[in-house]
Formats: sequence, structure tokens, C-alpha cells
Amino acid sequence: MIYLALAVSFAIVVWSALSIWITLRRRRAHPIPHSPSTFPSVSIVVAALDEESMIEQAIRCMLALDYPELEIVAINDRSRDRTGAILDAIAAEHPSRVRVLHIEELPDGWLGKCHALEQGASVAKGEWLLFTDADVLFDPQSLRIAMAHRHARDVDHIVFAPQLMWHGYIEAALLTLFGMSLSIAFRSWAIESRSLRAFVGFGGFNLVRRSLYEQFGTHRALRLEVADDMKLGLLVKKFGGRSTLIDSEGMVRVRWRAGARDVMRGLERSGFAGIDFRWSAIAAATFFFAVVMLAPYALLFAGGMIAFVAAIALAVLTIAYGVVAHAGRAPVWIGILHPIVCLMYTWALIRSAVITTRRGGLSWRGTFYSIDELKGGTVRR
Repeated sequence: MIYLALAVSFAIVVWSALSIWITLRRRRAHPIPHSPSTFPSVSIVVAALDEESMIEQAIRCMLALDYPELEIVAINDRSRDRTGAILDAIAAEHPSRVRVLHIEELPDGWLGKCHALEQGASVAKGEWLLFTDADVLFDPQSLRIAMAHRHARDVDHIVFAPQLMWHGYIEAALLTLFGMSLSIAFRSWAIESRSLRAFVGFGGFNLVRRSLYEQFGTHRALRLEVADDMKLGLLVKKFGGRSTLIDSEGMVRVRWRAGARDVMRGLERSGFAGIDFRWSAIAAATFFFAVVMLAPYALLFAGGMIAFVAAIALAVLTIAYGVVAHAGRAPVWIGILHPIVCLMYTWALIRSAVITTRRGGLSWRGTFYSIDELKGGTVRR
């Protein structure tokens, strides 16, 4: 039994490491192409709820983008702070480039962010739509480079993998594990294939061809999707579009959560929803993280050949961790924290499933949604 456990663990660890290596290699194997002679028009659509601390910096980053035909549609989604006033002030400075919508009420059957983005997209004029978040910072060249990649690769959907900013090594290790998990679960090494099992999306930089967006039903098709950014990528694939994933190399930056505790809270809040409320997926994740990924640590004490193979598996895992960490501007030695954050990650997913099931749903931006309601709006492969 020990030999079987070791063989399974070793095989999965090596396969995971190879998958991650291929993903990173392909993400970074895109040299910046020559700029096309003309650029299509782009509308940035950004929703904000109580974002007064970041919204001005984010919008001014967008205004600084070096792109010829660009408009910004900012949606104040029921904010209770100064977000709306800040947006109005910026729009008054740049009336030809910034348009502000104010949403006072959320209609039934919608998640707030999805509704806000749908409203923004409906008034946007661009041939391409860039959906982003209110706390994302852009390099001035990021959009021009993204469009050059679109032209060179003839795709309908471009995702710039962001630099996730962090403060604290546990937070960095959790974010590294989160990135590795998404890469493996959604087969990011095969994004450009036709497979519906390989799809990608990022709320901070989802650039999609408007005609395809309207073809798959706009955000109305995502109105009850907690992971609306990822599922937008799935809809692109389902409707015959092509996606590509490119490392932003720091040109797109975001602080996803404020510290390790907040990362855990984020996983607990949306982890179960992110896997479509499937207990089978929770069981698979628990097996993967708590058994497969941690088994080599326990088998180090078995002695002999078992310990030797376990040590090799751990070396492969640590190197993979280091490679992903380096890509995310985290210390390469962060892999030594793997057993700690693996247990934390597993605990957060289980806790998310238990709490959501016990409550019969989840609260999202001040509104409660039942599991049945959210399941009914799930976009499936």
C-alpha cells in the first residue's frame, strides 16, 4: 500500500510540475510582436463598489494607457462611500474619454458585478471590450502590447496573467499555490486548443472581441456566476472563439487580498462556488492537496528506496514552486512553506463547502443567493 501511495503521489507531482513548466514556458514564449498599422477601438468596462481607496489611481492608470481609440466606462455599483463622486470628478475632467454610470438597485436574478458589467458593456462603443476590476493597475504600454498579440495570433480573447502583489511570505506562498492550482485544474498549458476543459479568464484583464461577446449572450449568460471572469473564457471556447494567455511581466498588477488571513477569507467565501458547488470536486481537491501533495513528506521517514523516491518528488515539487514563485515576483525558496499552505488551502476549501451548504447559499455584495439559484445560473462545459 505504501508503494502504491508513493507511486501515485510521485506520478501526480511530476505531472503537475511538467504541466506548470509548460504553462509558464508558453506564457513567456510570446515575444512582443510588431505593432499593427491600425488598432481597433477598445472600451474599458470597470465596475466599482465601495472602492474609494483605489478607484482614482486605477482610472488614472487607464487614462495613461498609450492607445489611440480608447474609452472608459466606469460603473458605480451601489457604492456607499465616495466612489461615485470620485468617478464623476474624473469624468468632468475627461468628458470625451470617461463615461460614468450609477446603479442604485440590483434587479432579481443577478450578481451585482455581472449586472454592472452588462450595463457598462451595453453603452460601450468599442469593437473590443476590456473587462477589469477597480483595483487593477496598468502599465501604459499594456493594452497596445495586448492588441499586438491579438493581431499576431488572430485570437478573440486575450488574458494577461497579472502580477499578484503581496506582503508577507505566507500570503506569497498561498498565492503561489493558488496559481498552481488554477493552472492544473483548468489546463492552462492547452488554452489555445479547442478543448472545453482548457479555458481561462482573469477579472483584471479580460479582453474580448465585442461581436463574440454579444454572440454568447453578454454578461446575461453569466448573471449568476461567482467566477464570471473564468466562465467568460469558457463561453469564448463554447462559441468557437480562440483564447490566449500571456504573462503580463508586471504590466498588470493587483493586490488580490490584504494579507494571508484575507486570502483565506476569500477562498472560504467563494471556493465552493468556484467549483460549481460540487462536493465531488471538494473530495478530489482534498485528496490532491492533503494526500498526494503531502504524502512525500510522511514517506521521507519510511527509509530506504521509499524515502529516496519521496525526496525526489519533494525536490521536483519545490523546484516547481520556485519557478511559479519567481514568475510572480515571490522568493524562489517559498516552496519550503508548501506543507503549511497546502493544509491551509485544503481547510479553506472544506470550510467554504461546509459553511455554504449549512447556510443554503452565500452572501455576495450584500445580497443572499441560494445554492439552487446559483446552480441554475452555472455555465457548464
